[in-house]
Amino acid sequence: MSTQGRTEARMPVLLVRKRAGVVGETQRTCHLVPMPDDDSTPLAMTAYCGELIHRGEAELLAQPSGMPCVGCLFRVPMPRDGELAHDW
Repeated sequence: MSTQGRTEARMPVLLVRKRAGVVGETQRTCHLVPMPDDDSTPLAMTAYCGELIHRGEAELLAQPSGMPCVGCLFRVPMPRDGELAHDW
């Protein structure tokens, strides 16, 4: 099957994990955070699970890394109609 013309599912979320030393290793889960509405860097972000993450205490991830935050996975919004590829 050709993939030409097919769109990827895109979620407006960031993958964020608290830095080593800020929290213990077992608390360094990969959180899902809503993408800010503008290009500014906020002082703090709230993950879908409710975790408050302040600027400078976390790292932005290019891909999932480590254990996912189960609370975030349960609460992240599903893509709107038309945002998912039809064959997944």
